[in-house]
Amino acid sequence: MAGAALAAFERIGLVHIPVGTGNSALLVRAIETLKPEAVVLTPSYAAYLAESHDLRNSSVQRVLVAGEPGGGEPAFRAKLEEGWGAKVTEAMGVGEIGPSLFGECEEQDGMHLGAHGFVHLELIDPETGEARDLEDGAEGELVLTHLRHQAAPLLRFRTKDHVTVKTSPCRCGRTGPRIRCIGRTDDMLIVRGVNVFPSALREVVNTFLPEVSGHILVRPRSAGVTQEPPLPVSIELAPDREATDRLSQAIGAKLREELTVRVEIELVPYGTLSRSEYKSKLVEQPRSQMVHD
Repeated sequence: MAGAALAAFERIGLVHIPVGTGNSALLVRAIETLKPEAVVLTPSYAAYLAESHDLRNSSVQRVLVAGEPGGGEPAFRAKLEEGWGAKVTEAMGVGEIGPSLFGECEEQDGMHLGAHGFVHLELIDPETGEARDLEDGAEGELVLTHLRHQAAPLLRFRTKDHVTVKTSPCRCGRTGPRIRCIGRTDDMLIVRGVNVFPSALREVVNTFLPEVSGHILVRPRSAGVTQEPPLPVSIELAPDREATDRLSQAIGAKLREELTVRVEIELVPYGTLSRSEYKSKLVEQPRSQMVHD
């Protein structure tokens, strides 16, 4: 998908600096030497770089994040903007369909579909497959269909992206539906009949910045989607912060209020949870399931 996006950059006259994944020293050196105005990263990698390097005074004015949920979370976005000293915008593509199909305008009130006439979108119930109306506030799995692809068109391709929809006219003037990805249906857990997305847990936890670092890890007790409460969640503290019952109870109460899920919180020291130079791992499957898989 990234390669196709680079071709699009060239077509509109942008000069791109290919660095690749997992070579942070080279990427930071390229920013310092070549002084680009924008970078394109996964949200996890953007957070990793902002945490491990001082980039607030770099030439970068815009950080475009894509590839996983997170860029649309207000608290997480604010953390990235502070760390980079730049504006953060979110885009979304589906490798099987096309790169950067969706993207935010300057209003940042959801991602617009930039491929009208080329791609048809639908919303379905991820469990039953039944179609859902594209109405304001609707939620479900995103399904896409090629309309002009001639070699290998995909019909009603299930993306496994769980999205919410906005249909009210955007202040930018566009009138088409906008989406925000809140998680992957294959990452979803069901706790006492409640659908829980790890990225949604992280979004609530991030409202407790700067007491926490923003890194979490869900540790299900049993294999499979269905879990019994409380759901174990490790939450990393910010530097120089200590675990307290007050903070643990406040986060637990907020998660219960916002997501209707009861959790068992473990506050862990800063640096305990792993960072990613690509995409975050938010769920640690039980060892028995990993051996089985």
